[in-house]
Amino acid sequence: MSQTSIDIPADFADTFRSLLSLPQNEQPNAAAAFWANANVSMPEEEWNSCFAYNSLFEAWTCCSLMQSLYASNAAVLRSWLNQRPRWRVIEIGGGNGRFWSHLLKPEDEGELIVIDPVPEVHEQVSKQLPAGVRLISVQAPVETVPLCWEADAVLCSLTLHHVAGTDASERSQHGLTGIGKLEVLREIAQALKPRQGLGILNESDMYSDLGLPPDDPILIDHLLEAYVRRVGLSLLLDAEALVEDPKNLSPRWYAIIHRWCLGQLLKAHVPLAERDIYELNLPRWLELLKRAGLNVIEWKSSDNFGLFYRYLLEPA
Repeated sequence: MSQTSIDIPADFADTFRSLLSLPQNEQPNAAAAFWANANVSMPEEEWNSCFAYNSLFEAWTCCSLMQSLYASNAAVLRSWLNQRPRWRVIEIGGGNGRFWSHLLKPEDEGELIVIDPVPEVHEQVSKQLPAGVRLISVQAPVETVPLCWEADAVLCSLTLHHVAGTDASERSQHGLTGIGKLEVLREIAQALKPRQGLGILNESDMYSDLGLPPDDPILIDHLLEAYVRRVGLSLLLDAEALVEDPKNLSPRWYAIIHRWCLGQLLKAHVPLAERDIYELNLPRWLELLKRAGLNVIEWKSSDNFGLFYRYLLEPA
């Protein structure tokens, strides 16, 4: 398969490092200028829009942040499923299915229910499953799907931050309809309860939810901290550590820094309903999980940057 055509300026890495070395109060303007002026040429690919081989998302799943997260989840879930023959797992947000290639063995038997609105997600996940694992595809946003299945485990990885608001009440205060994170988490608790299943939640320790309005300096700094100083730096280090690059990862990681990390700062200036990143920090996640009827067995960061956290959950 041909490589994606991406043209990265020769000074891209040096310019990005210079941005990171600036005082924090100078970084927002420098980041905006770098995003606007860097002569990066690449095909159009919005976040969560393309999951196939050689996409930016596929390169994202190969970076050290995601590899550490996959390994952290797999170590727990593999041991758990070994105790549960013919298991049933619900996955909320499927990505490209790379996690299941880390986890499953050819002899595994079970049922995987994937809830995701993007058809390509289900196609990619199906390619990762052994013959004995049945895939049930639910092509819809999780906020619209009652979790009416009994589950041995529910995996919700880097998905709930796309749901605005802690609950329906907070959403209504900002003119938004439908449910929030709390109601989704309560559905997870109900799905786990009959089989005393295990919940795994992955999210960032960063606040960017409805409590911070557009153009708020705190929101801008939080997005900078998460997407530029942590994710961007991690991708830069990954690219610089490559000795050989047969998968064409380095230019795609630089493209992610430009399009998704620096580009994410634009979301600080759009109306609330268009933001698409509504993260909670660690204390808020812990409080919300308790309200949802989920006991936190363990929580810890899965990476060296303290960005992504893994919460192990059981129904109260």
